[in-house]
Amino acid sequence: MLSTRRPYLIVPKLIEQPTWGGDYIVKYKNWLDKSDLKNIKIGQSYELFDQSNLLINIYDSSDIRIKPEIIYLSTTYTKNQNKDNTLEKINLSDLVMSNPKQILGKKILEKFLKMPILIKFTQALGNSFQTHIKPNVFHHCWRPKAESWYYFEDGLLSFGIKKGINLQVYQKTCQAIDTRMRQLSSKILSGDMALSDAQDEAKKFIHQLNPWQFVNIHKVDKNILIDLSMGGLHHSWEDDLKNYPKGNILYEIQQDMPDSVSTIRCFDQGKFKEDGNIRELHIADYFKFIDLDIEHNKMEKAICQRSDNNLLSTKYYTLDILEISDRIKDNTGNSFCHLFVREGEININTDGGNVHLSKGHSCFLPKNVGEYEIKSTDPKQSVILKTYIKI
Repeated sequence: MLSTRRPYLIVPKLIEQPTWGGDYIVKYKNWLDKSDLKNIKIGQSYELFDQSNLLINIYDSSDIRIKPEIIYLSTTYTKNQNKDNTLEKINLSDLVMSNPKQILGKKILEKFLKMPILIKFTQALGNSFQTHIKPNVFHHCWRPKAESWYYFEDGLLSFGIKKGINLQVYQKTCQAIDTRMRQLSSKILSGDMALSDAQDEAKKFIHQLNPWQFVNIHKVDKNILIDLSMGGLHHSWEDDLKNYPKGNILYEIQQDMPDSVSTIRCFDQGKFKEDGNIRELHIADYFKFIDLDIEHNKMEKAICQRSDNNLLSTKYYTLDILEISDRIKDNTGNSFCHLFVREGEININTDGGNVHLSKGHSCFLPKNVGEYEIKSTDPKQSVILKTYIKI
């Protein structure tokens, strides 16, 4: 039977994004020297979701002391470089099913029925203009999705609509762009236009109409946390390769909710898929659900202020930051915990086993672990992002 008293090393799922990914994530994890990752643009690394892969030591279930750099997941397969072949991969969903109450926590299981959180480490350029409906809004198609962004580097985003804009003109602008994008997509698919020519044409058309004139553009400093949990707010990542050549480097925490039922888009930055198709927009719904309260559209309202070790607390998830020079005792309380090493290197010791984590890697702690110790093995300081549900 799988143990509920030990930490589990997480094998992150890397997502290739040829048009907007890069090498930041694999560098951060110290994986750039892996031959099959050198020339691949990684846009996202899934650090926690209900199908996360976990590692256990099949010969000694009480102890794993191994740097996760030697086990990594490329875009297409898992590669095990452990010469002794002592590690076995299991799925988080199987671990949860083995003992749901002791893995997730009784109250979390009753409320969410499964692992409810998705954590992504992202390197991204421009993203679509989008919003989510508010938590107290009920709709036959759309469901709310809490979402928060912790910036690992300085970045650029659009947040909120500008005060005093003509909303009808904004909507007509989005509709005109969508109409032109459909025309260009049709030409690509019929073979009448090359993809590169369509991209150039779309760029010219979009910049003439300038949809960015309707939204607030903000620079975001490193280590700032933006919370979108209240819903109804315009948000998007933006491109500025001159000032931000890495794009936007984000640690995203969100409810694990499919985009198809939660993300309402009105403008997709003129992007075509590789085959010439375009992503579906829901312009009318974006303008139906957008929050027009000017106070809510101010980004300072969405910037989270640190209080002791806490960066963010919502009813969907909590994010703490732990800065450790030597060692500390902590407790899982009533919830599972996810620990991600932002800086440094640590050992996590529990009654049921131990794991070693280096920078850019993470582990999953079942609720039943209870008290555990985090020991920094870095000569300076280790910094950990701890995610859990306060319930």
